[in-house]
Amino acid sequence: MKAFILWLLQVGAILFAALMAGCAVLPAARPGDVTPLFRDALFKPPARPVDIRAIFAVDASMRRFLAAQIVPLTRHEDARHALLGALSGKLRIDYDSEKTRTASQTFAAREGNCLSLVIMAAAFARQLGIQVTYQEVYDLDTWSRDDGFTILSQHVNLVLGSRGPSIRLFPEEAIPMIVDFLPPRQVADAVSRPIPEQTVVAMYLNNRAAEIMVGGDVDRAYWFARAALEADPGFVNAANTLGVIYLERKHPASAERAMRYALQRDPDNIPALSNLSKLLAAEGRTTEARLLAERLARLQRHPPFEFYDRGVAAMRAGRFRQAARLFEKAISRRPYDVQSHFQLAIAEAHLGHMRRARAQLQLAEKNSTTPESRAIYAAKLRHLEALN
Repeated sequence: MKAFILWLLQVGAILFAALMAGCAVLPAARPGDVTPLFRDALFKPPARPVDIRAIFAVDASMRRFLAAQIVPLTRHEDARHALLGALSGKLRIDYDSEKTRTASQTFAAREGNCLSLVIMAAAFARQLGIQVTYQEVYDLDTWSRDDGFTILSQHVNLVLGSRGPSIRLFPEEAIPMIVDFLPPRQVADAVSRPIPEQTVVAMYLNNRAAEIMVGGDVDRAYWFARAALEADPGFVNAANTLGVIYLERKHPASAERAMRYALQRDPDNIPALSNLSKLLAAEGRTTEARLLAERLARLQRHPPFEFYDRGVAAMRAGRFRQAARLFEKAISRRPYDVQSHFQLAIAEAHLGHMRRARAQLQLAEKNSTTPESRAIYAAKLRHLEALN
């Protein structure tokens, strides 16, 4: 349940079949200079400009909740405790990875992903005069696929108060005041780094660009990706997203420029390496494409869905024991992957291991990232239990 900062990678067979052959010589972009990356004329102007002020805006209903449910508690306890108590009690937010929401949208829906939760909590903290520290948390990445896109999702959270100086936040005896869907001890022990609010703004805009593009509106997605880079030119994920948007618009030269900008700032950026390698290969520039692919292979020994896809192939061939082993490998690499848990449940059921199948379905339900998927796996679990 860590879906968050979306780096888009496109499945090659879908994205690159439509690219024209050719070769483009591109000027090097200076790090931080994002203006040469934009091609506004390729996209319809937005019906409404992207409004970054709305991200942290506190509306009337939030102010009423703050005045009635949180402020009175601050007369007797630390404001940070009062806010955390509200977030875990009357303001409890359900996890939903489908859409990244602003502070007011998250409050109204009472659901959102990790970034939505961070944004809403920070908006309340600002009203209470609480210092906050935004954090990017390492080693909690997840991969997913949606409508032909492969999506790398990273994790961020919020510390109420100042952050400790070390990359491992707090000594063993101290538990920080962290706003996160994950248990405090799990994230307190994780390696993380502080990030400025401008990066959080860029993360929100990049998420929306990715979500809108997956939904099919490339024009609108462009303006969000553009705004993300303007908000934080150092946030290279947005440059990669912008590159994929250009590829969707069949403009590979602009896509290449954006991806090279990302790699100029972050040479080990896996999504940009993968996308640029495939773009160059599709244009017949095989030598450079191969060099990038070799670099990617050194950074990423196994593609994110390698064991899952091999497991599905084994299932289709009726090799259920082999499939179970492959899905277990997939889960060892991506512990929160719902589809791997579900497919392992099917393999275990074919092998007659009904208790193991039930346990995997329970994990699929627990780790589902939308209310709809949780309901689906809960129904499957009830059906399996009715058979026993």
